[in-house]
Amino acid sequence: MPDETALLTGRNEALKTMRAITAILLLVCVGCGSSARPTAEHPEVASNDPSAAPAGKARRALPDHCAHGKRECVPPPGWVKRLCEDVYPDVALNMFKPGTRWKRLYMLARAEPFNASGGASLLGDKMERGEEVIALKRRDNNGEMQVGDNAGYDVLRWNGACATIHDGDFTRDPPREILHSKIEWRRLGLDLRKALEMQPSIAAAQNARRKACHGFSIGEVTKDCEVYDRAFVDEIVRYVQSGGAIPSPSRLP
Repeated sequence: MPDETALLTGRNEALKTMRAITAILLLVCVGCGSSARPTAEHPEVASNDPSAAPAGKARRALPDHCAHGKRECVPPPGWVKRLCEDVYPDVALNMFKPGTRWKRLYMLARAEPFNASGGASLLGDKMERGEEVIALKRRDNNGEMQVGDNAGYDVLRWNGACATIHDGDFTRDPPREILHSKIEWRRLGLDLRKALEMQPSIAAAQNARRKACHGFSIGEVTKDCEVYDRAFVDEIVRYVQSGGAIPSPSRLP
């Protein structure tokens, strides 16, 4: 018979070896797990929430709240400043959708567009009586609500440009016929154009416009081309005003 003491010693050595191998395997597994990329099974790590962006990187989006400390509901001033430095037609179409909280004003007379903020104003496209605009910023002589030669609003037009209007130039009551500035099709984002072209009424108006304006360059269009061009824009506005779905702006201030 084998020596009992030798058997016990051999068994103990085997157990020690197995424990050492198990410990090594555990360390290897832990190391692999810590270097693995987060997956959708761990939403708290792999979150795509824009609000979780690193500090210092501002998230760009359409405003969803009124500016703090203002008597009227207007967008935040910092966002308005960036908006009025350029022309953003995609932003305008989204803000003019029905149900948005922004204050609407309506022009009382024809006027040349003027942007007191110094940005683009699409000169040449006059503001017409009955044109609908959105109030962006109140302009007052001393910061208070008052009527005066310099008091008024910076506003957003349907074409995506800002303009400055004065008290007496507008009314808050919708007129019988609400007008809009001309939307420049080529300035709209690609995703928005694709979404609009999928609507049968807009596609039909676009085809009619192409036929009427074929062979003419800017400044040399016929009366028929102008009529069909306006009808095309009217159809886009009608679709947005009816609550038609459009994508969020691809370009934001």
